[in-house]
Amino acid sequence: MLATSVYMIVFRIVHILAGVAWGGSLVLFVNFVQPSAAAIGPAAAPFMGELLGKRRLINAILGMAVVTIAGGLFLYWHDWHLYGSFGDWVGSRFGLVLTIGAIAAIAAFLLGLFGSRPRAARVMVLSRQAAEAGGPPPPELVQLQGQLKMLARASLALVVLSILAMSTARYW
Repeated sequence: MLATSVYMIVFRIVHILAGVAWGGSLVLFVNFVQPSAAAIGPAAAPFMGELLGKRRLINAILGMAVVTIAGGLFLYWHDWHLYGSFGDWVGSRFGLVLTIGAIAAIAAFLLGLFGSRPRAARVMVLSRQAAEAGGPPPPELVQLQGQLKMLARASLALVVLSILAMSTARYW
């Protein structure tokens, strides 16, 4: 006999697997891909163009975030209703820590959606123009690349905060 409903197990599995993929992709991108591309310099442009443009890495990461958040919101809603009211839920240590984790995850998603994605699209356009012109990269391109680096780091920090909060919420 199961101690919980099958749908709760399914949502928990979806939430955790998508979260692992989301967090793992951010770790890989922030700690390995971005520094390697920066070290290589202009020669990395074709690789980054393929990764960000054709393969649409940011959209894939955002897709993982959407699945993670959707599954998490269902689990959050379910647990909240076990406490009777939202105030009681957030007033509990468990509910408060999960709320902090949920807010951090949603903030990371919004940074990617409204910060990283439009900047990456602009980087792709400017990179193509710089390659066609054959000159040095325009200052706007360098500035956007720096912004993308900071946004990716901020997103990773928020996702790590979310993971820490959610994985320890029962123990506070």
